[in-house]
Amino acid sequence: MLGRRQFLTGAAAAAALVAAGCSSSDADADAAKPTTTRAAKPAAVTVPTTAAGGVDLATNPFTLGVASGDPLSDRVILWTRLAPDPVADDGRGGMAAASVPVIWEVATDERFTRLVAAGVVTATAEHGHSVHVDAKGLEPGTDYHYRFTVGSHTSLVGRTRTLQTGSPDQFTMAVVNCQMYETGFYGAYRHLADEDVDVVLHLGDYIYELPGGDSDRSSKPNRFLTTLTDYRLRYASYKLDADLQASHVAHPWVLTWDDHEVANNYMGDTIPGDPDASHGRARKAAAYKAWWEHQPVRLPAPDGSNLAVYRAFAVGDLTRVHVLDERQDADQPPCRPAGGTALDYGDCDARLDEDRSRLGTDQERWLTSSLAEGGVTWNLLGNPVVLAGVNAGKDTDAYYLDTWDGFPQARERLIAQLADVDNPVVLTGDYHAGMVLDVHAKPFEQSSKVVATEFMSPPISSLLFPDDISARTPQLREQLNEHGYLTVSVTPEELTVAFRVLADVGDPKTAISTPSTWKVAKGNPVATKA
Repeated sequence: MLGRRQFLTGAAAAAALVAAGCSSSDADADAAKPTTTRAAKPAAVTVPTTAAGGVDLATNPFTLGVASGDPLSDRVILWTRLAPDPVADDGRGGMAAASVPVIWEVATDERFTRLVAAGVVTATAEHGHSVHVDAKGLEPGTDYHYRFTVGSHTSLVGRTRTLQTGSPDQFTMAVVNCQMYETGFYGAYRHLADEDVDVVLHLGDYIYELPGGDSDRSSKPNRFLTTLTDYRLRYASYKLDADLQASHVAHPWVLTWDDHEVANNYMGDTIPGDPDASHGRARKAAAYKAWWEHQPVRLPAPDGSNLAVYRAFAVGDLTRVHVLDERQDADQPPCRPAGGTALDYGDCDARLDEDRSRLGTDQERWLTSSLAEGGVTWNLLGNPVVLAGVNAGKDTDAYYLDTWDGFPQARERLIAQLADVDNPVVLTGDYHAGMVLDVHAKPFEQSSKVVATEFMSPPISSLLFPDDISARTPQLREQLNEHGYLTVSVTPEELTVAFRVLADVGDPKTAISTPSTWKVAKGNPVATKA
């Protein structure tokens, strides 16, 4: 049998094997009445047929791969999108307006001889012929294989895993972010596909909204993204990458977003450089819809410019991961001039005493409730932008006010909440460097209590921010100017974070190494280097 890597590479080279899908809601799935049963009774599950009235596309529609995400202990979301011509100029992926029935199957083995769930879901033009199947009735802490079929075409086989219950001995996770297509290859994802992790946590900047360019490695379209067609083309361009597909095939993902899924440094309804909030809402509506159409998320389809993506998941009594959105409902940073600016950078002390919300009222209320649930040893915070504070100035103090540094009152409220829960650890993206930072009760005040350690994941491929910020950032423990990702291993007694970094992001077959590993012991928020 071919290995996973050989199979993926050969399939991608031979025929664009990618996934299709509608965005079927739970109501759609229930209407299809899929048969679901436990692995102990495989004979009770049969594969449905769509021969009567079905559609057999002339070209394989599964060019964008398959993915799973938002796992729970008894279910997981399965995703694909039908796109026989994935970067067709109209953004429809080469599909006509007609709805298409898609067969989905889940089994405990790669050959699908032990089927545990199957059904039919409808891929509709309204949602770009993407599908989201909530495959239910699964066993906790179990690996499953899944696939989709349309007519004579069958997708790649994906592997997923449900969350453990009870008192697990270990939970493992990879943390990724910032994957601009034009500035590097996805060698990190090639290696991540071979890691043994339970979940991949993506903290944002899955795409970049900038013009794609005309180099050998360029995404469509070659313009700033503003419309649904634009954003669909950009996601399709990224998802054609074989290494990104391989990582989705290998692991379930949990995703949130940062700014580049819409526009650089957007906050609330305002895009920098455009003070008209109606323009911001229109762009958000297009971007959020395209994001949802291309990700394996357990969320309803967005209605306009609002989609609550903050959520949490627990792994038995071991850990709960709280995943935040820090863009959609945020206030404007201080000292941003009328009409906005692309870079909020400086000191701006005169305005930092004005209280601003980073999360919005509803999310702040939700996070209070989520943290208060308790019952777990570790509380992990999926945090898109740096919390502990970064003074990037050289001769004078200067902060990226687009991060939590521009929201000091809201930041202290959040840190105070973390101080009240067991064993908080912050997992962060956005900054284009790997970092380990102490989160003090009062950031930049070294005499104040350390509440948690913050681990910043290196970027997958985006340009690095290599300036040494340690002289003005005393809470910084380590900075790694590399590309890669984090692996996080959680046990009842300690949490271990390994920085997995690439030798050369310009080489798709680059080597990977682990130059730094840190540990956090239960009951002690200060990390130690292993």
